[in-house]
Amino acid sequence: MRKRTCEASAFFVYGEGFMKRKKIALGLCVLLILPLAVSCAGEQAGDGAQTSRPSTDWHNKIEYDGSFYVSPEIKLLYSMDKGSITLWDDGGEGDVLQTLSYNTTVPDAMENLIRTDVNGDGYADLQTKFSEEQGQTCYNLWLWSEQTGQYQICGMYRLIKNPNPDPEDGTVSSLIETEAFGTMQSTYQFTDALDLETISQEITDADSVASTIALALTGDAAVSPAAGPAHIGGGEYAAYTVGTGTGGSGAHIAYTPDAVWYIDKGCLGMYRTVEWKEEAYVLGRYMDEAGEVQDLALAYTDAAQEIVITARESGIFGEQDAIRYTVEADGIPLCNLCKTESGSWYISTDGTAYYDFSKSETGEISEFTFSQGTI
Repeated sequence: MRKRTCEASAFFVYGEGFMKRKKIALGLCVLLILPLAVSCAGEQAGDGAQTSRPSTDWHNKIEYDGSFYVSPEIKLLYSMDKGSITLWDDGGEGDVLQTLSYNTTVPDAMENLIRTDVNGDGYADLQTKFSEEQGQTCYNLWLWSEQTGQYQICGMYRLIKNPNPDPEDGTVSSLIETEAFGTMQSTYQFTDALDLETISQEITDADSVASTIALALTGDAAVSPAAGPAHIGGGEYAAYTVGTGTGGSGAHIAYTPDAVWYIDKGCLGMYRTVEWKEEAYVLGRYMDEAGEVQDLALAYTDAAQEIVITARESGIFGEQDAIRYTVEADGIPLCNLCKTESGSWYISTDGTAYYDFSKSETGEISEFTFSQGTI
């Protein structure tokens, strides 16, 4: 009442002049407020306008990094953490749709979630970097499954270096320039099971690489396709004969589609890997049974020496068929190793008396027992 009274007294004192000034002031307020009100109304009614959500909306109770559309009908929210991606359905009730786990060696992998259709089914797929070194990048990939309404890991994808997906035909290609073993070109096809299968894989400059390896390890750069494939580690691979003439110069070179190279010096039927060390080609580990000979010879010498198998012969040991290997270490005759058809191994340092032996858990020969066998 006092307030109202004070207002009446003021009106009585200031009279009509005051009323005019008051009307002018009110008019100015209306002019100032009206544009703001119109602007707010326009924002609320405009297309695509962002309206504030009620405080009880679950969107306001979670922390997420962004959103994306899997398809025009499916929108997901996502949160990226080190080693995991959490997904929510924007049109759902706030429950976590899926948590994806991933491994990476790239420090900033969690800062970049790639969201695009990779296999050409019309749904956005997810990628994060798995590894990145020497100009070759690999990715973790999750493909959207229309059947389950969730993402499914494509395990083989992260093994592909520098993948180049083509959603038009559902393939992935990869072109890798190796340092010394050629250019490897691979093509893969996405399957209905949301996995990948290899369509083709080849070394595009194999002839040139084979010639370079042959020159480095045999002194002869002339190579020609061998009469048949090389059988190494249970696989069958393209092979070359080194040198000119029917028999060549006594070496074969073979390679796998993924750029692993082998050489059989002396054409003994024993391949060993070709390695690239200190800007040069060097001989690596023997393959298959010859690799076991190499291990046994190294265990016998108890030293890190260059083991070379110079001969492989068939014969009889006792009453069993057997294979005898002649071994050198650093260019000096070392021993003969004999394997019988039953799988037993024997060793001789003079080529006549053979000894049975056993190996300790560390691979060292721990016991010799004289055997009456000769080969």
